[in-house]
Amino acid sequence: MGTQENGYFRIKEGEGETFIELFGSKNGGKPLDMSELEEYLTIRRINFDKMSLASSVRENKDMSVRLNRETIHPVNEAMTLFVSDDKMTVTARFYPPSQHGGVMTMDEVQGDFRAKHIKAAPNETVFGDFLKNRVYCTDYVLAVGKPVQEGHDGSIEYCFDTDPLAKPKLNEDGSVDFHALSLVHACTKGQVLAILHKEDPGVPGVNVFGEIAKPRDVKRVAFKHGRDVYISEDGKELHSGVDGHVNLIDGTVFVSGVLELENVDVATGDVNFEGNVSVAGNVATGYKLSATGDIEIKGIIEAAEVTAGGSITVVKGINGMSKGVVKAGKDIATKYINSATVEAGANIRSELILNSKVSASEKIVVQGKKGFITGGYVRSAKEIEAKIIGSEMGVDTVIEVGVDPALKARFAKLTKDNEEYRKKIAMMEPVVVAATTRMKKGEKLPPEQVQKIIELSNEVKKEKQYIEDNTKELASLSVSFDSDTDAQIVVNGQAHAGTRLIISEANLVLKTDYHYCRFKKESGDVKMIGL
Repeated sequence: MGTQENGYFRIKEGEGETFIELFGSKNGGKPLDMSELEEYLTIRRINFDKMSLASSVRENKDMSVRLNRETIHPVNEAMTLFVSDDKMTVTARFYPPSQHGGVMTMDEVQGDFRAKHIKAAPNETVFGDFLKNRVYCTDYVLAVGKPVQEGHDGSIEYCFDTDPLAKPKLNEDGSVDFHALSLVHACTKGQVLAILHKEDPGVPGVNVFGEIAKPRDVKRVAFKHGRDVYISEDGKELHSGVDGHVNLIDGTVFVSGVLELENVDVATGDVNFEGNVSVAGNVATGYKLSATGDIEIKGIIEAAEVTAGGSITVVKGINGMSKGVVKAGKDIATKYINSATVEAGANIRSELILNSKVSASEKIVVQGKKGFITGGYVRSAKEIEAKIIGSEMGVDTVIEVGVDPALKARFAKLTKDNEEYRKKIAMMEPVVVAATTRMKKGEKLPPEQVQKIIELSNEVKKEKQYIEDNTKELASLSVSFDSDTDAQIVVNGQAHAGTRLIISEANLVLKTDYHYCRFKKESGDVKMIGL
């Protein structure tokens, strides 16, 4: 026999007694496992003293130990098969024969495979290696299944910017050039807008029992698109059918032409357009402009209402006169914001914000030659950056970060709704209770009055359920308001005394001026950190 690394054993039969020869591990091999030896002897009904034998096995050296005073028949060379949990591997461990026992053959190995219903054929080369060296109590991989070839999910590669962030050009003199900013993405007729990479379902495997092993399910994808977009004949590409502008909204590709106007005023009336709008001049006081796509205004927005599903660019600025309202589903970029309400679903960039109510779900960046926020209430979920905040004149200025303005608006709405529901309940419930008490006392009420009481009772139950649902949502929102946040207020110049800062419900009114710093929430308080 060849060199044995792992510890192993061999039965030695004799007249009126049975011995076992123990061989210690060599050259870093594994010592003999007592549980393996115990199972071997038990299956063959060879009696032994467990404690005495275990003590000898622990010594891990060559020795001969008497098991019992019985005569046994010769013990043949044996094999134990183990199938892996994934049913892809068959491992064998061999045990030596006694001095008069027989040795294994390939026919016996194949018979053991059949007994365990293993369909994979034993590896003759591996078994041949065992026959040459006779290494016992060691793992031999005798068979393997055909592994599964996993596939991959399908995907769509978009050939246009699907998540733009407006970045205006900063001129050498420190001013911001919003003429160089465009949030609208043009496309031409026939242009490739997206490429479909089909899913690969993979290739099934076969385990050692001959059972099919399926690859994991993969995700199939398909183009989703609006009008004026078509799929190529081979189904792999998405093309624009017209000259226009392209947007990706909730996984759907939309292409629309641009509505071009000189102004939005008495000549146009209110404008509501499915697509993108370009205004060469102004949006006049009192008028409404709404678009499902992007809006670009090269003049100013006066005390008007402008709403876009996409982004809004205002080259000259917003002069709301305390009545103007500008809302965008994505970004807003404008020269200035003065006395207006401005809301963005993503980011806002401007050169100054004055006496306005401004909110963004991502960031607000006020940069350029002036770069100040003075007066009003300016809120964003993640970050507000400006050169100057507040005023030497003590104009009330509130800067808030850390909570999505949309969530705060939702909180306010739910709170107001609950107040209205409670008022309704306070009016209806006494009527229901009084009528119910009268009926319990045996008083018969007219059928129409009974029906009215039933309707009022159902309405009270409904209003109470509304309050319960709203209260749960309010509790959830409150947790998010009070949680820690990475949101910050960055001041690249001066923060004036009197400015009120709010970071995730933590408040700080500046008692003195601060310069070149940022404010973050730490340990429940607003803290100043130097830039």
